[in-house]
Amino acid sequence: MNRKTHKPIILIICDYYLPGYESGGSMRTIVNMVERFGDKFDFRIITRDHDGKLNRTPYTSVKIDNWNQIGESEVFYLSKNNIRPRVLSGIIKDVKPDAVYLNSFFSPLTIFTLLLRKFRRIPEIPIILAPEGEFSVGSLGLKPLKKRHYLKTAKLMRLQHNIIWKVASESERREVEMLTGVRKDIFLAPNMPPKMILDDFDLAVKSEKAAGAARFVFLSRYMRTKNFNWLLGHLGSLNGDIEIDIYGPLEDADYWEEGRKIIASLPKNIKISAFGPVPNHEAAKTMAKYHFFVLPTLGENFGHVFIEALAAGCPLIISNRTPWLDLRKKGIGWDLPLESPQAWLEILEKCIKMPQSEYDEISMRARRFAVGWLRDSSLDESNIRVFKHALGKSTFL
Repeated sequence: MNRKTHKPIILIICDYYLPGYESGGSMRTIVNMVERFGDKFDFRIITRDHDGKLNRTPYTSVKIDNWNQIGESEVFYLSKNNIRPRVLSGIIKDVKPDAVYLNSFFSPLTIFTLLLRKFRRIPEIPIILAPEGEFSVGSLGLKPLKKRHYLKTAKLMRLQHNIIWKVASESERREVEMLTGVRKDIFLAPNMPPKMILDDFDLAVKSEKAAGAARFVFLSRYMRTKNFNWLLGHLGSLNGDIEIDIYGPLEDADYWEEGRKIIASLPKNIKISAFGPVPNHEAAKTMAKYHFFVLPTLGENFGHVFIEALAAGCPLIISNRTPWLDLRKKGIGWDLPLESPQAWLEILEKCIKMPQSEYDEISMRARRFAVGWLRDSSLDESNIRVFKHALGKSTFL
């Protein structure tokens, strides 16, 4: 793989990519970025040969340890035995990219890439790094000692020297500054959504919304940072016919077992069901069947699922620890403090009691907001600015 094109070559190194779909929003950012910018940049991708942390079975639909044409990009799927610095170095030298894009700080693939650059085993290629929410309090709370140790080591070794940081929110910018000491080359650019979501959306596909009943959907990885068991523990006092369906990989078995015990203790008017993961292209269509989207997350740097839910006509009921704020003022949902369970119960009660006419209005506002947001040209412009800054430093141009 040494073919050069008329377009700048961006080499993306990430843990997971298509045909996978269980690894969450960071992978979707890459998929959407390739879709949106494939006419401007020649994307090559190095990734693992399986889908997510739970499913380690290698793909059978692609060639492993070789290049594959996947949509608009060429993808190299690394087998477990080839996730090594020497192999990574050889591929990078062969591709001769104009810039490298990393979508994790703690991934071994990122660590290997930064070490290879540090010890000059690869050319001095501009590197863009998007931490994808890994510096949030909730994320750092998982395996905290290991992560804090690496942060300290990376700073001492100056592994983040001359890195271009792409953050999805002002809060993530502050996290990067605090944890790395970096103050320059930090670009704010929202994670990339698809060009359109559910272009054939029809309010008629939704369930009837009777006053005194509501269908809620949770679509995300089931893990502690998503904090769903916290919500389950406060539902018992609610009245009405309540249905909450869970979609997503049960990534933390212990956390799911805790949730199952809470579910078993809930009154009969509250029905909770789990259906496992859904492919990315089915997420919005799945949510369109429900009335409201709910996620009491401990923190998100972006949250693709939020714009998907809005595009599906599902107003949001989420924590105020995401970039999606002032939802009540916009008339498309509620961002609520986790410190006030009573506030959550009041909004849930309001949603349950909401009649069809009022629901139709808020559902269509959510849909219109999503369509307008997806068409905002500044989304593309802010992301392209990051790539142009990196390419301006490239020694290959």
